[in-house]
Amino acid sequence: MSETDVQQRKSELIRGLRRLGIFYTSDGRKLEDCSLYTLEWTNISVRYEMANSI
Repeated sequence: MSETDVQQRKSELIRGLRRLGIFYTSDGRKLEDCSLYTLEWTNISVRYEMANSI
């Protein structure tokens, strides 16, 4: 994955998380300050919680 691909994926994840009302990770960091790994993990966790809350 190139640096451009990483930045593009991070932007997609941040936009998607914001649409869901998520602006910080579970440990309090702003989404913009996180690595791609952390954003992916946050996205998975949020969607898992949403699916289980139904």
